Parts: sequence; C-alpha cells; structure tokens
Amino acid sequence: MESGKILAIIAGIVTLLGTYVFALGGGAGLVSSGIGLIYGTINNLADLFLDSATYSAGINPILYWIFIILFVIWLASGVLQFIGIKSRVAIFIFSLFPLTLGIVFMLALYAPGVFGGTSGPLYILFVFSSIGEQYGGFFPILINLGDAALGVYLLIAGGALGLISAFLPRD
Repeated sequence: MESGKILAIIAGIVTLLGTYVFALGGGAGLVSSGIGLIYGTINNLADLFLDSATYSAGINPILYWIFIILFVIWLASGVLQFIGIKSRVAIFIFSLFPLTLGIVFMLALYAPGVFGGTSGPLYILFVFSSIGEQYGGFFPILINLGDAALGVYLLIAGGALGLISAFLPRD
C-alpha cells in the first residue's frame, strides 16, 4: 500500500477521534463535540427552522444556515476522508473542513481580535450548537491542553494529514 493511502486512513481515523471521541472544549459535565452537534440539531430541528434568528447568535440567518451546513459536512468529513484512499480530490476537500474548523477554533481562543474571541458570534454559534452532556461523566473524553481540548488538536492533525495525503502517490 502506498503512502498516500496509508496517510488517508490515518487522517480519517484521527479526524473521527477529534470529532466524536474527544471533546473540543468544555468542563463540568458539558462539552462541545460532534456528538453534541448531532444531538442538539436533531432535538432542536423544528426550532432551528422556525426560530433561526434566535439561534443564530447575532449572525445573519442565511449565514447561520451556511454554517450549519458546513458543520454537518464536518461531521461527515472523517468518514468521507476514507474515500481519499482512492481519490485525491476527495481527501483534499474533506480534509479542509476539520482543518479549517480547528484553526478557527484555535484563533478564537488564542487570537481574540481575529473572530471576536470567545465572545464573537462565530465562536458562540459553534459552541452553543455543539455543546452537550458527557455520557457517564466520561464520554466524549475531555482532555484540556491549555484553553483548547485534545479534540481541536486532533481535528487540525487529521486535516493536515489528509492534505499531505492528497499530494502523495496512491498506486
């Protein structure tokens, strides 16, 4: 198996770990993760359609829906990175979503002037839409590394490995 295929598999696994197994941030039983985004979106689907102005946290409702669509693509990106075993274009495109989300999250935490910091509307939208409970007080696993949790670093790593994989041989 060539290095591009191996790296695509590793990128998919790392992205899935960062999305679903490890939390992106939080504390005291409430964490933000892909599981929280799925659970919150399913439970609030009617409210999201009927009252999107309230949920949009000060963002234009059209832009809000664009972000929700991007978040849903992010949820699927770990699985879709496995298509990159055969397709360089797929691994390239679906590695951009976790990489971008991880970088935006880090910039909001460590460079507050860029996106308004943790009080900026984009950060608030993401945190409120992805926050959920820890199941059994443990899952998703919260390991804080500074202000960000391990999940953010895994998203960045999975996206970067996927981008590198796009330029390596497949056969």
